[in-house]
Amino acid sequence: MRSYLTAVCIVTLFLSCSTREEGGFTVPPDYRSWGKPVKKLLDYPVPGHGPTFRVIYANKTAFTASVAKNQTGTARITMPDGSIIIKEIYKKKGDVNKKEPELTIMVKNLKSKLSLHGWFYYVKHPGKPITRIDGRLCIGCHEAANEPHPYFDKNAKGIFRDYLFTSYIK
Repeated sequence: MRSYLTAVCIVTLFLSCSTREEGGFTVPPDYRSWGKPVKKLLDYPVPGHGPTFRVIYANKTAFTASVAKNQTGTARITMPDGSIIIKEIYKKKGDVNKKEPELTIMVKNLKSKLSLHGWFYYVKHPGKPITRIDGRLCIGCHEAANEPHPYFDKNAKGIFRDYLFTSYIK
């Protein structure tokens, strides 16, 4: 119980490091027409998102990611600037597509010195303004996507995936 309370306090502290966006990113109203890098409803707990139900969308730019191999033949996936990944998060399976979801958003922007490894992270709670998450809350977990992990296809070869847990978007 004590470790659970400690974790809640840490998450609250990190969230308090977020900043309100003024004139920043706006959620595109048509994002549900975008492609889905993961076709199924995600219904198992993951760090940072807990025991929720999630649907992931990616814009056309994200589906043009490039794969390059270095001199040793190791693959590296790079998402192009302008890539947007939007994850809808629901507390109950029955709420999917019926209620306004919480959104977590990744936007690739290498030109900004404020981005974290080229990414901005946002959260949009129903009925509230969008908030950019600064600090290590999101990127701290997403760094693990570039090495073997227990999600999706598990990235067994430890391919650099530009901080995305999903396999190559194509």
